This record gives sequence, structure tokens and C-alpha cells, in this order.
Amino acid sequence: MALSIFKSRGIKAAQQRAKADYIKVASLPESDRAARVVRLRMANRCKANLDKVFVEGAQKTALFQRQSVAALTKGSEKPVAPVANSYQRVKTVSGEIFTYLPEEFAEEVFRLGAMYQTQQIDIAKAITLGQEVAARVSSEIGLDEPFVALQFLRNELEASDTAEAEDNENNLMDEENEQDEN
Repeated sequence: MALSIFKSRGIKAAQQRAKADYIKVASLPESDRAARVVRLRMANRCKANLDKVFVEGAQKTALFQRQSVAALTKGSEKPVAPVANSYQRVKTVSGEIFTYLPEEFAEEVFRLGAMYQTQQIDIAKAITLGQEVAARVSSEIGLDEPFVALQFLRNELEASDTAEAEDNENNLMDEENEQDEN
């Protein structure tokens, strides 16, 4: 029991440090070279947080939908809708850390993940809207250029486009072969 209290305190302290680091970076002077390095490190943390919040939004929405259907079937009370978490654990080269994204950004990205999961938006729209959030976060922490958000979705879209292009090319070749045979 006492061990879990200390662990909980340690998590809270790590989360408070993550938030304090974000706030500190957002207030650094613009022209300082050292500040640029710190901003880029924070951008990587924000990017990882944003990606994880998107995935969490999709996963928790899927679970919420399943639980809602089960509750409806059983005639029991509907579960509480999921909400975003501004703090995310991410792995770095020096170990696992907490990252922080202000609640307004976390909620927006969480909703994007939920909308993507429920097919209210497609992959291209999710990328576009996620990048808009990344641009606002980047501006808030003082970056000249926004970091790239939702790279995993971009990779998925690129792979899908490549597969589709290959299918189209194969279909054209099949049609040409059929015409040559006739």
C-alpha cells in the first residue's frame, strides 16, 4: 500500500515537471541558440504526446462503443464517455518520461482520433486537422517551423497510395494484354 502511494507521488511529480518544462520552453527568448535546442527537444515530446493522444482517442472510443452496445443489450447504465489525458508516457533514449500537451490541444487531438475511429473523417482529413493542431503547438513553444504530426498515418496513407497505384498499373497492363490478344 505504501509503495503505491510513493509511486503515485512520483508520477504526479513527473507530470508536474513535464508541464513546468512545457511552460518554461514556451517562455524562452527567441534568439537564443540554446533555447532553440530546448524547443526542438520539446517539439519531439509534443509530437510523441500528440500521436499518443490521437491513438488513445481512437482506442478509447472503440472500447466505449463496445461497452455502450453491451450496456444497451443488458439494459444497464451507459458507460462514461472517455476524455483526453494531457500527460503521456513516452520512451526516449534516456528512458521513459512523461510529456505534457495543454488540455485544449489534447482534447482536440483526442476528438480527432475518435472521429477517425468512427469514420466521421478519413485519413487525409485526420492528417490535415492533426497538422493544424501541431502548427498551433509549435507556435506556442516558439518554433519557426511546425513539427510533423501523425507520421504513422502519413506512412499508412503513402503505403495505401502505393498499393493502389500498383493495382491500377497491373489492371492497365491486364487490359493492354487483353487488347493485344484480341
